[in-house]
Amino acid sequence: MEPVNVRKKVDILITILIAYFFVLCLSYKIFELENSFENYIMLEVVMIIALVSYYTNVTLALVVTLAVDFIYMSYKLYLNFWGNINIDFYSYYWIFLIPSTAILMSLVSRNIFALQTENESLINENSELVMIDEETNIKNQRALLIELPIYMKLSTRHKIPVTLLIVKIKFAEKLRSILGKEGYKLLLIQASQVLEKSLREEDIKYIIDDKTFGFLTITDMGGAKVVKERFRENINKYDFTKGSHYKKVKLDIQIGSYTFDNSIKDPLELIRLAEKELEYDIHE
Repeated sequence: MEPVNVRKKVDILITILIAYFFVLCLSYKIFELENSFENYIMLEVVMIIALVSYYTNVTLALVVTLAVDFIYMSYKLYLNFWGNINIDFYSYYWIFLIPSTAILMSLVSRNIFALQTENESLINENSELVMIDEETNIKNQRALLIELPIYMKLSTRHKIPVTLLIVKIKFAEKLRSILGKEGYKLLLIQASQVLEKSLREEDIKYIIDDKTFGFLTITDMGGAKVVKERFRENINKYDFTKGSHYKKVKLDIQIGSYTFDNSIKDPLELIRLAEKELEYDIHE
């Protein structure tokens, strides 16, 4: 179902629904339905049917409608046979109104649900295409997985050293609980800016998750060691209390790196090997 068609259907059905209840209110006055307490009860029944129809599906709404119509007509026939009370125009009015309300509300509900489903689908598709983290405006893990194979092929073809560095913030959960969501977000942005100062223009930074950065560098193991030292030096020098109410914020990081070689065929394997190196970083 096309999203534009669904939106048009919802617009049309909402317009019909407004007109329908306007006619209902108008007819209530024209037919002088307010003179009977029974009509007030039936109006409440119609409203209940409308709610049931909106929050359930068409089948259940029609089943409930048929049950209500059956009970109402049985009551009227009982009065006609045993009480000699004629079935008046109002009875047919409500018998027609109840299923009409159920069908209209069910159609509105179904099309609104279809529109919501389409919207969720578009949001999911969009999130799969987005390669920038919305919180920090840094390239995300999806971008890393797309760009890493390109650098791996360049390394193989032109013998260019490519090293992936993984930087993980230690005690991230504790920092988040202390600083709060916005404070921790600011900390991430500050950390990424500080770490970026240690890179060259051709190096690329990524945010893998809310406590891990990735850096794709054109350097060998020796160069990666220099970058690591710069990372630690810049992190230790920077004052992370800027813009924070807390005056004793100290950021500790773990760094792992792995230089690509021809034995690595999968970018995920390179990421896994770099992350494994985090276990051996016991720098204090």
